[in-house]
Amino acid sequence: MKKEKRLLYISNRVFWPPMGGHEVELYHYCQGLHDKYGYLVDVYIFDTEEKINGMAKPEFLNEVMFACPIYGLTKMSNIICKSLLSNEKWPLQNSLYFSRENKKKIRCIVEKKQYDVVIVDMIRLATYYGSLHGFNCKKILNIDDTLSKRYKRQLKAMTSKTDIAGQYYSQLPRLARSMLGSPIIKKIILKMEIPRMERAEKKFSELYDHVIFVSPIETAEFNKKYKTSKAVTISLGVDYPYFSEPIAVNKEPGKVVYVGNMVTSANADSVRFIVNEVLSKCKNVKKAVFIGNCPESLFREFDTNKIVHFSGKVSDLRGEVKKGMVFLAPIAYGTGIKTKILEAMAMEMPVVTNSVGAEGIPGVNGKHWCVSDNPTEIASYVDSLLESQEKCDDVGKAAKQFVGEYFQWDIVLSQFGKLGL
Repeated sequence: MKKEKRLLYISNRVFWPPMGGHEVELYHYCQGLHDKYGYLVDVYIFDTEEKINGMAKPEFLNEVMFACPIYGLTKMSNIICKSLLSNEKWPLQNSLYFSRENKKKIRCIVEKKQYDVVIVDMIRLATYYGSLHGFNCKKILNIDDTLSKRYKRQLKAMTSKTDIAGQYYSQLPRLARSMLGSPIIKKIILKMEIPRMERAEKKFSELYDHVIFVSPIETAEFNKKYKTSKAVTISLGVDYPYFSEPIAVNKEPGKVVYVGNMVTSANADSVRFIVNEVLSKCKNVKKAVFIGNCPESLFREFDTNKIVHFSGKVSDLRGEVKKGMVFLAPIAYGTGIKTKILEAMAMEMPVVTNSVGAEGIPGVNGKHWCVSDNPTEIASYVDSLLESQEKCDDVGKAAKQFVGEYFQWDIVLSQFGKLGL
């Protein structure tokens, strides 16, 4: 009798229902590893069980296990002993997500279930390699995108309002959270984290059998920098049948839209860049709608701007996006591939972005989208599109066809074959 193939995916979040970009990625990765590659997929999640809120797990998951809670005293001890005093100088993210209890628990699970493959999600959990050492399983680290590179871009673009903690703010001890209000402290921490993250990326690329990036650009940069061939590209995909489905909406003349969780620093700073640097130079924009979670502080920042509207989360993303004429999404900083860009292109929206937003997506400027890093030129692209529905239609149709050819999930999931799965 043929042995069942078993795979463990270790993640820091519950990813169903898939709401954000990385959650969508995890959802489809695990679904594809089950449906396409025949693995029994278990997940070990560093999140609270309450996040499930009574929801049934997806059918493609075999078992869901939750990590032991990591309390503030452990986190502070890790920060002091492992990030500040040790010779290794762990990145803060690794200190916040590590505990001996979880290291032991994961090792016991791997020993008991004899997995063929273990995939560890993101650099923040990479220290759990110690739980896998000595076991005859394929060990894969999904780095996703290069955080050291992102930190450098964030440091260069940051303002006094930039939140540097991002997704792991809630994991910080209370004292650390209070310190992050200072612009000086933010810069010191980012400058400290960049070399630490570079060392971690190098170290874990040597330990794991393979590392995954979503962008072919970062895959090539990583392999060249660390003189390895372990890095492979597993791109992001889109639910193309869903996002490309024709929907009858009334376009609003002069309306541009942006989508993102404005709680995160990159999205919040992108909003500031769009409003302060681009919309101020546009002549034809009558309304700019920002769709997604928005903190009260950001709402108050622009509450006197009559063009700017924050819609919050919406029940029908496609309908709200397609009411706009242009998807305006220059990204303040970041790395990897931006899900919002691919989804908008699949929706047949003409996209105006910058080189960060376009990174990792081999579209042609002027055909599949409009790309520039100059705010005045970005504004000119927007005004030109708003003046011509025909031009909007041409760019939108080319974008939709492009995404359909290269970024459907069936195409993306075939890339796991590079890992010998």
